[in-house]
Amino acid sequence: MPMSEFVTIAGGGLSAEIATAGAAVRAVHLDGFAHSLVVGAADPEHYTAGNREYLGATIGRFANRIGEGRFTIDGRGSQLARNDPPNHLHGGPGGFSTRIWTIVERAPDALTLSLVSADGDEGYPGTVDITARFAILPEQTLSVSYEATSDRPTPVNLTTHFYFNLDGSDDIRGHRLTLAADRYLPIDAAALPTGAIAPVAGTPFDFGAGRLVGEAPDPLDHNFCLADTTAPEPRLAARLQGETSGITLTLSTIEPGLQVYDGAKLDGSIMGHGGVPIGSRSALALEPQGWPDSPNRPEFPQAILRPGETYSHHSLYRFSGG
Repeated sequence: MPMSEFVTIAGGGLSAEIATAGAAVRAVHLDGFAHSLVVGAADPEHYTAGNREYLGATIGRFANRIGEGRFTIDGRGSQLARNDPPNHLHGGPGGFSTRIWTIVERAPDALTLSLVSADGDEGYPGTVDITARFAILPEQTLSVSYEATSDRPTPVNLTTHFYFNLDGSDDIRGHRLTLAADRYLPIDAAALPTGAIAPVAGTPFDFGAGRLVGEAPDPLDHNFCLADTTAPEPRLAARLQGETSGITLTLSTIEPGLQVYDGAKLDGSIMGHGGVPIGSRSALALEPQGWPDSPNRPEFPQAILRPGETYSHHSLYRFSGG
């Protein structure tokens, strides 16, 4: 398998290092701070080897879970790998996070990558052509956008699996998280949505006024419902504030959902930046995306891409610090 290439884009006090393996963002640096604001593997070969834990990776063909790995579109059923038994997770064991993407265009402040996912790839119908663009914008903002087309109806739901730690510490429970969501999706024992859409008001899932990550429910691996449809332009989804660095991340997205995962299953077996093990709750995943299991939930916002349509995802990560 070809090795990953690593490309750094920079501008206006912000830089990001991107691996062509998995179209993964390995590091993000803000001028004046030595540590990366996202967790990444110290060993570059980790990305070529499949990037266990999806560190900074582009996730697809469908981010999050599909119940029992099955869905039906227009009367045609598909069976996917149950790589998170009994469910399908993050596009399967050979999902987009494991592929070497092709560089289409590079500039000092932007990088465009492409990938072709063939008909039958991981069990999904249709050939899908995808582009990913990473760009540094003014006000210390990292822009991530995806586009895709398909020759057959197929689920497409992409995200960037950032793990944030704004302090460069070994614990994110002191970070303060604010979410622009008034509903969330309760989950079963396998982390699959039950089908209920529940209000956050009066529950531990209410982050509307901000609360410490350490005050969140355990486990925290839930979709927060930002809206019922995608938006034409990115809208506020979340704000994350470091405990000691003074750095704030403001996340805006066109996506209707935000998966929030507290990193509880990170086990320290992967060495991160500076040779520090990536341990349990050492980083917080914020994943803008469509709602999980939507191919089996007609009441959820749908993520079926049909011929002649273009799938679009656009998220903005603005960092301010100190």
